[in-house]
Amino acid sequence: MVEISEEIPFLWRLSTDNEQGFSIVSMVIPIQTGADNLEHTIQTDVVSFNNEFSNEHDNVGDEVLEWNEEDLNLFLKLLSERNAVHSAENTHTYRVDLSDPETIEIVHIVAAAGFGMALSVDDLLVDNPSDAVRPQVEPEVGARITLHTVDGYKRGVVVSSEDEEVVCVLQDRIKLEGQDNNLSDIHPHDLVVVKPYQLLPAVFSSNEPAPSDILH
Repeated sequence: MVEISEEIPFLWRLSTDNEQGFSIVSMVIPIQTGADNLEHTIQTDVVSFNNEFSNEHDNVGDEVLEWNEEDLNLFLKLLSERNAVHSAENTHTYRVDLSDPETIEIVHIVAAAGFGMALSVDDLLVDNPSDAVRPQVEPEVGARITLHTVDGYKRGVVVSSEDEEVVCVLQDRIKLEGQDNNLSDIHPHDLVVVKPYQLLPAVFSSNEPAPSDILH
């Protein structure tokens, strides 16, 4: 369990390999213990292609960026919804278990929201008439949702919503074996763009029954 306050910056480290043309995104939190300056690092599977400043003559290196307000708000929102963060009363200090798999998954989601390249997946979604009579999902940032794809029901999290477009981070792979050979699989933590009416409730992709479910 780590205690995090406003004085401790949240950082992204982009570890660049110019031969591959992308950077691996890691979360870094500096931690001072006595006279020692330490850091806690969570490496994600999210890659950034935003290093337009680099060229083939650059050396392999790292870039460190401070989290913006959107990153931090999304992180704390997802943690609070999963009861994975504890704040001291009347303070801006939070206690977070950075080794918890749930917290690590949230870091991946925030990294994907900030650095991922949004993909259109209209051709991979199933237009099922029965979906229209199911409960509608409000595309609020942080909402857990389901997408009905050609590979079944897949989990996702809303990270941005504007007009008629909703940006989500997928949490499950969409396998495209047997589909168009020109298409590539969609991987966990890929960023996708969908329409609000294509969002289904999270329960449709849940592995666990909801409290309101009737078990037989």
